[in-house]
Amino acid sequence: MHRYAFALLVTIAAVVGLAPGSASAENSVVNSSPSNGAVLNVSPDEIVIGFADELGEDNTISVDCEAEPVTLPPPGVLNDGTTLSVEIVDPLPSGTCTARWQVSNPDGEPDGRGVITFVVENATPESGVNPDDAASASTTTPASTPVTTGDDATGSATANDPEIVDFSTAGEGNAAVWLTRLLSTLGIAALFGSLVVITAAWPEGVEYLVTIRFLRATWVFAFISTLLFTGFAAASVTPDGGGSPFNPSTWLDLIDAGWAGRAVLLRLVFLIASAWAAFRPERVIDPTTQLAALGIPGICAAMLGISRTVGPLAGLGVVMGILHALAMAVWVGGVVLLARVVLSGPGDEDLVHAVRGFSRVSTPAIVVTIVTGLIQMFRLDGGELFQSGHGRVVVLKTIVVAVMIFVAFSARQFVAQRLNRAQQMSVPLADRLRRAFGAEAAIGIVVLAMSAWLLAFVPPNIDDAPKINYAVTQTHTDGAQILNVRIRLTDDKVGLVGLEVEVRDPEENLSELVVVFTAPPNDQNVGSIRQPVPLSGAGFAVRDAAIGLPISVAGVWTIQVDANTASGAVSSTPQTYTVLNLDGSSPTTVVTLPPTSLVEVVPTEPAATDS
Repeated sequence: MHRYAFALLVTIAAVVGLAPGSASAENSVVNSSPSNGAVLNVSPDEIVIGFADELGEDNTISVDCEAEPVTLPPPGVLNDGTTLSVEIVDPLPSGTCTARWQVSNPDGEPDGRGVITFVVENATPESGVNPDDAASASTTTPASTPVTTGDDATGSATANDPEIVDFSTAGEGNAAVWLTRLLSTLGIAALFGSLVVITAAWPEGVEYLVTIRFLRATWVFAFISTLLFTGFAAASVTPDGGGSPFNPSTWLDLIDAGWAGRAVLLRLVFLIASAWAAFRPERVIDPTTQLAALGIPGICAAMLGISRTVGPLAGLGVVMGILHALAMAVWVGGVVLLARVVLSGPGDEDLVHAVRGFSRVSTPAIVVTIVTGLIQMFRLDGGELFQSGHGRVVVLKTIVVAVMIFVAFSARQFVAQRLNRAQQMSVPLADRLRRAFGAEAAIGIVVLAMSAWLLAFVPPNIDDAPKINYAVTQTHTDGAQILNVRIRLTDDKVGLVGLEVEVRDPEENLSELVVVFTAPPNDQNVGSIRQPVPLSGAGFAVRDAAIGLPISVAGVWTIQVDANTASGAVSSTPQTYTVLNLDGSSPTTVVTLPPTSLVEVVPTEPAATDS
């Protein structure tokens, strides 16, 4: 008893020590020079970033231009305590530059990170050259950053930028995520299934010391494994980590990782609340507390089923996932209770009633588990069971489940025959049933392991490519229909604009593909932007909006695609691209007409003729 009290104290201390508590929100940028999205004529002399809150001493600013890192001295905090500055020793080259910052608070704790992107239009001229003359010598804004192509074209931010992704498709093949998910699922299922069996078939169980110890140990096991799973899950959806997985402040990243990520946090919250029933199991048989004592662990078990929230019929999938998780927990958790507690030795008639009652409860749970599993299989895999890694693991899992079902119904048939008139649980009978239910529980753990493994694969019916909202879509072709290229742009307002280029034709023998953006007449010396696209045939490439094209002039642009093909050089028919002001208003075009001259024509009378 004392060791469980000690475990409870350790658990409470862990919760208090790891909870986010009253931690404030991360620091944020108030202003910066250059500002985010700015287009500069030449390189700035320094980068200055003003923040909302006071800064600590552990701060960094790193810069890369056109994907090439730039060497900078350490940044310094100005006298106001909220402004960070770094000197640009060597002028930045022309192109798109990204400044990545990370700051700390006065206590030395990490206090936020982010990026500021700006464009340097012209390289810094040599000494003695007038910058205005250098700028006027070129009318083309460089845009030579290679776009991402082929299988790497995810449309996401650059590798150094933090990116929160949907946990439904986060690639949960990380070994730590897989193992801790399995242990967490097993612990929660054992806790909820045991409480259901005690409520429905074995109310006398709360009087046994072995039952109380089992439930408390199960909760502690589930809590520790779920705590670890939450940390590793947060790290998996934020690839750059943002700190240790055991720093609870990073766990909030799961909120932005879709409902699958939020379910991980809710799983931990409701598991902590489940201690109210796990440490006082008599509450599940008390009519005044039974609903809460079963409902809280039930919601925790339901969170196990919110893992695939995308794909066809996503709403149905979530409902089926929750039902599948609840039924599985009753089945597997109940059989673990029987093997480890109920049949740990001989006993009176209540043990017989417990085994009979579990047989009645588990049968519908088995049916629900099978039906919901089949629905999820058809939803996620369709008819491609042998054409994908996910489908092949599903087939293997189905075989293991079939074996488990055979063992389960064989055990229940034995229970129906031998315990029909039994008045007590004898030693030989308890030993035989314990082996049968133990084998069923062992197979159930294997099935749970395979379920956790499945989440490392992307099902055939789920598109795991990030969804990008494009504002403009154009199809560019030439007169001879040799070239067929789709252009998609993320925005129709001034600023950095992301670009997707999809080549449909020709399928091969393509070279020197360039998308040319020609600006309208302007007073900013912006002529055209040429974006090379490294595709040699059918495929697509992406330039993310975070390092997008510097569309800095509102008005009617033209877009044209140039390329070399097997038939020679081709150019698409130019198309217009209307760019709005930053506030979404239409650009104002003032047309100046030449002055008109009014010429008065004096009428003349016709000359007289001789008749």
